[in-house]
Formats: sequence, C-alpha cells, structure tokens
Amino acid sequence: MNTVDAPSSATDPQAISDWLAASLNTPGNAHRQWAQTTVAGLALGRRFAAVRLADELVYAVAVGAPATTTASAVLGALRGPVIHAPHSRRFYALVPASPPGHGLGPHAEYLGLGCFLGVPRVGDDQPDELASYWFFSMARPGALCDPNRVLDLVETGTAVLSRMNQS
Repeated sequence: MNTVDAPSSATDPQAISDWLAASLNTPGNAHRQWAQTTVAGLALGRRFAAVRLADELVYAVAVGAPATTTASAVLGALRGPVIHAPHSRRFYALVPASPPGHGLGPHAEYLGLGCFLGVPRVGDDQPDELASYWFFSMARPGALCDPNRVLDLVETGTAVLSRMNQS
C-alpha cells in the first residue's frame, strides 16, 4: 500500500479529503469544487493513480465466481477505495502511482500522470443513477487498492468476457 505523506492513524474524513486534495498544486480548489458540485477534478499520477474498470468486467468476474459472489465482494477484494460512475458505467480503483508493466486490455485502463479524475466528496457513498459515489471509501489517507489484486481482477474478468463472447 502507498502511504507516502499519510499519517498512519488518521481516519477522519477531513484528513482523507486533505490528502486527496493535495494531488493538486492548489488543494483549496478541490475543497471548493466539493463544496459547490460534490465532485472535484483531481490530478492523477503523483500522489495516486486510478484503474478504470468497465462495469461489464466487474460483473463478469462476479458471474464467473461462486454463486454468492457479488460485484461488492469482487471489488472488496481489492482492499481499497473504489469510485463508481454509473453514468459512464465505470468503476475506478485508486492505486499507487506506478503504471503496470503492460496494457490492461479492452475493459480496463491505467490513468496516471496527465489525467484527472472526478472524485466525489469523502462520505458520498450512496448509489446515485447519475453522480459518482464511493463504492468503497478510503479508510485513511494514502490507503489505496492493492495493484496486484486489481491486475488479478482485470485478468480474470477479461478471460470470462472472452469465453462469453466465444459462446
């Protein structure tokens, strides 16, 4: 896990918001955006990055798993913060800012340096048909998804989708 610049015991929403906002040169801009629109455009690639996951990839893993597995269980295995953007049918797993060694395929994309992500206000975790929300909240500043688990999810989902498309 990436915990650079993160207090080890901080668990309060303000500390998490401050850590996220620090991805910008002017963190106050993020706080203003969250106050005005509930989503702030945060810079990726320095403090953290994201892996964009197509909904169909996540749901394919859930369908291909034991009967009791749900999308929530699949994403919970990433052990970190995940944002859902229902309007674009995408999940965003927040990961350390180090790109994978290879491409992620047609259903996932690494978003790093030079990219921005609309990040909901900390605490906005109720599903909404249009607005992005925290599917899994950040537990503490710097607590990110395990990139190996994200890669496993992508590989598993891609294999399931390939089998489904061949049928």
